[in-house]
Amino acid sequence: MGGAVMDAVRETSEGAALDQRGRPELARSKLFEPAGLTLEDIVLGAWEDLAARGSTECPVCHAELGSAGCDTCGSELS
Repeated sequence: MGGAVMDAVRETSEGAALDQRGRPELARSKLFEPAGLTLEDIVLGAWEDLAARGSTECPVCHAELGSAGCDTCGSELS
């Protein structure tokens, strides 16, 4: 290793806070940054739409999803 910094960790810019030993702190970034919507984003959005309007687009098959579930694919939010 010899002082090498992993790709997932990068040093902060000059003037950054120092750690307990007087060294610049390292900024930690997520190893995997999603490029688009995550499954969590999609499901939470469906929940919000379902609560607000009573129906939404099914996150599985994209048909209409109601409070009783999707008539097309049978998926349910529970």
